[in-house]
Amino acid sequence: LICKKSPPLLVALTRHRARGGPLVRPYCDFGAPRPRGWAAGAGGELVEEGAGTERIETELSARLPGARVARLDRDVAAGLKSDQVLERMRRGEVDILVGTQMVTKGHDLPNVTLVGVLNADAALSLPDFRAAERTFHLLVQVSGRAGRGDVPGRVLIQTRKPEHPAVVCAARHDVAGFVEHELEQRRELGYPPFSRMALVRCDAILEEVARATAERVCAIARSRASAETRVLGPSPAPIARLRNRYRFHVMVRAPDRSALRPSLLAIARAPFDRRARVAIDVDPLSMV
Repeated sequence: LICKKSPPLLVALTRHRARGGPLVRPYCDFGAPRPRGWAAGAGGELVEEGAGTERIETELSARLPGARVARLDRDVAAGLKSDQVLERMRRGEVDILVGTQMVTKGHDLPNVTLVGVLNADAALSLPDFRAAERTFHLLVQVSGRAGRGDVPGRVLIQTRKPEHPAVVCAARHDVAGFVEHELEQRRELGYPPFSRMALVRCDAILEEVARATAERVCAIARSRASAETRVLGPSPAPIARLRNRYRFHVMVRAPDRSALRPSLLAIARAPFDRRARVAIDVDPLSMV
């Protein structure tokens, strides 16, 4: 939901029809009631954008009135209805299943003949060196849902980056080709597995406290870093404010763990402003 008059939010609010229409912010579940007197498309200052699972389900039901459409996402799973939806799918009582990534997680749905992936390259824009790997993995995994029965399957991928190696190799089921390209990219940039990395996360309610803490983390890390160790930052986290706390990142990268250790030990032993939190994540799974 976008307000034309408000400054841009770091994480937009999403309207959940299944919960009676409240506005919810992903990541922290902050909620707000639906504005009074507002209706989508009324020409006011609030505009609906994007395509969540609820909106896609509604659109499909309207365009294909004869189809039996079901949805599987976090809201459905929270209501303990995910098993019911999957069982209906297996019994052939559902024609179209709309879902998030959880649809791809190990469910055996033998009668699926067509899989569509919407906005498949969304994760590629994340500032994370594993973004291409995760996109490739997701596309290969979801593609495996189609054609498990006697009828061959088909996969349609919606993307703005059809030339990206993650998309091209996934479409070809070319695992070796993707691995070769990805490893070459990481070797050139010095990312794992050709180095070891630690991400130091600093956050505080006050932005100046979070920033000062991250700057101190940088200074400590650099004071103990060897010539082959790189300290990058501080920089605002990709989601710069979450749960009412400002977030900054510092990255420490070295050829091996032994080269990382002096900087990380110095950070772990240093006193910091009690209003801030400092967390060291070695070999981080997420850079967000």
